[in-house]
Amino acid sequence: MTTITNISLSRRRFLGGSAASAGVFMLGLHLPLGRAALADDVDGDMNAYIGIADDGTVTIRNPYIEMGQGTYTSIPMLIAEELDIGMDIIRVEQAPPGEAYRLLYDGSRRFTGGSFSVRSAFKPLRTAGATARKMLMKAAADEWGVPLAECSTDNGRVVHEQSGRSLGYGELAPLAAQLETPADVELKSSADYRLLGTPVARTDSAIKSNGQAQFGIDVRVDGMVYAAVKQSPVFGGKVKSVDAAAVRDKPGVIAVDEIPNGVAVIAQTYWQAQQALAELPVEFDTSETDSAGFSSDAYRDELDQHLDDSGVAAEDSGDAPAALAAAARTISADYHAPFLAHATLEPMNCTALVEEGHCTVWAPNQGVDSVVMAATEVTGLDADRITVHTPYLGGGFGRRFIMDYTVQAVTLANRRKGTPIQVIWTREEDTQHDFYRPLIAARYRAGFDDDNQPVSLHTTTAGDGPIRRHMSSPDEEMKVDPSVMEGVMHQPYAIANKRADYVYRPVAAPIGFWRSVGHSMNAFFTESFIDEMAHAAEQDPIEFRRSMLNEEPRFRKVLDTAVQMAGWKGQAWDADDGRKHAMGVALHQSFNSIVAEVAEVSISDIDEIQVHKVWCAVDCGFAVNPRIVTMQMESGIAFGLSAALLEQITVSDGKVEQANFDSYPFLPPQRMPEVEVEIVNSGADLGGIGEPGTPPIAPAVANGLFALTGKRLRDLPLRADEVTA
Repeated sequence: MTTITNISLSRRRFLGGSAASAGVFMLGLHLPLGRAALADDVDGDMNAYIGIADDGTVTIRNPYIEMGQGTYTSIPMLIAEELDIGMDIIRVEQAPPGEAYRLLYDGSRRFTGGSFSVRSAFKPLRTAGATARKMLMKAAADEWGVPLAECSTDNGRVVHEQSGRSLGYGELAPLAAQLETPADVELKSSADYRLLGTPVARTDSAIKSNGQAQFGIDVRVDGMVYAAVKQSPVFGGKVKSVDAAAVRDKPGVIAVDEIPNGVAVIAQTYWQAQQALAELPVEFDTSETDSAGFSSDAYRDELDQHLDDSGVAAEDSGDAPAALAAAARTISADYHAPFLAHATLEPMNCTALVEEGHCTVWAPNQGVDSVVMAATEVTGLDADRITVHTPYLGGGFGRRFIMDYTVQAVTLANRRKGTPIQVIWTREEDTQHDFYRPLIAARYRAGFDDDNQPVSLHTTTAGDGPIRRHMSSPDEEMKVDPSVMEGVMHQPYAIANKRADYVYRPVAAPIGFWRSVGHSMNAFFTESFIDEMAHAAEQDPIEFRRSMLNEEPRFRKVLDTAVQMAGWKGQAWDADDGRKHAMGVALHQSFNSIVAEVAEVSISDIDEIQVHKVWCAVDCGFAVNPRIVTMQMESGIAFGLSAALLEQITVSDGKVEQANFDSYPFLPPQRMPEVEVEIVNSGADLGGIGEPGTPPIAPAVANGLFALTGKRLRDLPLRADEVTA
């Protein structure tokens, strides 16, 4: 058993008064990334709570957003385990905005991302469940006049075995609400878990399948009107002129308004707004933006020119440049990753209503406090006058951290107080006004001794990153952007001399966070180059990796598991389909989880890269819900494979050249391989699970293509014609 003590639980902890008289027992708790502490002020906002109604229903106010990763299932499991209840009586309520709910390390802003949710809630929410359970038991013991030690719980009831009596949690809630909170509680050991570690079915699957789930685009408010938007095709452009009179008499049109970066047509229906917008004469001014002449090709060339710059050392162990100069043999390779769009299934949308002294926003978001900040800036209202409703998200992937679409809706609603306005972007607007994964270039160099053993690894990465762009102070000098360098630094391979340099080159394009952030490109660079090193050393890529992981048993275990699952074949072979097949492997740690993937690949008869199967081994410390872990590995692989094979954003003269899925395609079902997942529960601290499946897939496929064809692909997306030419 784990005992949680000394967490400031000595004073008032529960909502009394009206809550108790209504038979509702509420427990507040504080969740700043793993610190367990209960809310001290019963009159203030609470970070999260457990509420037990008189019918026994348990409500959890959850500060984490549900965007497909399963938090509405995994988070309640933590409570249910320690409270000793079934999942069938739990109701999840989205937590509102508020300072007490902020989860970043510095407490500055609340967000859902970084694969943080379950691992940051693991102890605090279990502690809350255990605390509530102990108080319910104490209430029952006092009611019966028996020692607390004689009481136990069973599926939402407190039981006194000696007398055969029992009381439901709902009956005990008013009594428990009057008690002092215990200063310490015991948490279950993993050996005693009933729910945790079992494959519990998703609680949101049914309503998402039958259409009952409300996404942002489904929001309907009485009196609501719709807005379609057109933004400057050149990044940073402004409206120069607009002829509103040309569409004012179109069916349903209410108004034409300027918005930041563009113009909106407001109409009774979205179709009417779109049709009028298509005929609206509008001219944009791009004279004051640095993006007007920006080209992704030219930017890539610029990055290449700086790959021999000294840069700033993000990691420096030993003396990699000197060891490289003295090496018996050296190799070098350059890699590139393109801009990528998020392409969420649900395009950007937001509904806003501004009334006298108050603003209500319905916004799919990954940071509810950011929604509040955006609304306060537009309306001038204090934060406590902003109400935010967060519906289900039809995909996030990092895009919904940035509130441009919310600013548009609130801006329009602020001009028409009392009228709810829903802004919906078309797919074209969504693709061409994204905040893209950055375009990055990297140069990798390795040195070997006379015995073909690696003695030096020196990398240089050039580009710009989202942390510098969105999360640093204007006065702050950020020498190394971790969102660019994560996945390059501190890799597990034992090489005596390692250096990772960062060269900052600003980009005149909007960039943002993308699923697994820097890991998504750096795993491709690093694991591809490790494969190149193995080939240069004339070693099997598996054994080469294993030889450098003697001091990293978790990594070796994950690698060995994936290899055994796949029945590793180090050479290409003739398959039953009449083509040659080959395997590639990649191993990567991100968000404290280690993932190894083996991909079986071939080239189809129509000169297309085909991935037949992927074997995936993952160590996230402990799988709270193995079913969701498996789903997220499959999802991450699909997401990463789509990017690896098909996706690329290109920019010319400051304009994105892709628009809809015909020019920005994603992986079709017939190209999705079978995926087999095995979970390695190492008992290490919990790792994230929403993103770590994505980074290894691109290098695993690229390494498989090298084994198949003998040709190395170093640029994403991977192209079959470059290995078949």
